[in-house]
Amino acid sequence: MADAPASDRSQPRPLDGVVAFREAARELAEQARRTLDILTLDLEAPLYDQTPFLAAVKQLALRGNLGRIRVLLLDNERVRQHGHRLLELATRLPSRIEIRRPPPEHADHPENFLVADRRGYLHRHRGNGYAGETHPDYRLRATRLARVFDEIWERSEQDSTLRRLHL
Repeated sequence: MADAPASDRSQPRPLDGVVAFREAARELAEQARRTLDILTLDLEAPLYDQTPFLAAVKQLALRGNLGRIRVLLLDNERVRQHGHRLLELATRLPSRIEIRRPPPEHADHPENFLVADRRGYLHRHRGNGYAGETHPDYRLRATRLARVFDEIWERSEQDSTLRRLHL
């Protein structure tokens, strides 16, 4: 099995339902020591606007020069209408948490994912509801997702609309 993680030969854990995704997101955020990259349609409040997840993100962000959180937000409309505590945290810690909007050619990106330290990941295709997979230590798969993230990140830009919401 060429794509198996080096340190753990177990398969990714299938996830079904918002509760399973919420728990996996929290676990990965708590596990992260350097980076957390999130590609999301609308900051998915059931996952990323939860106190345990946000506490882990804040702890990572305050970890000296090591902690960095990057978020690619495909559609900011729901966040603009309803707010989001991750956006508030990013406003208070702008050197550690950055939220960008991808270029138009990526607006319909079919995946949502989170990558922790290019090691662990949470992944789902948007058309599948809350069905997908996670693994805390599957470096090959996490690195592949991180490369997709990096490619989009390099062509993305700050969303001035979101910045104005909290000025």
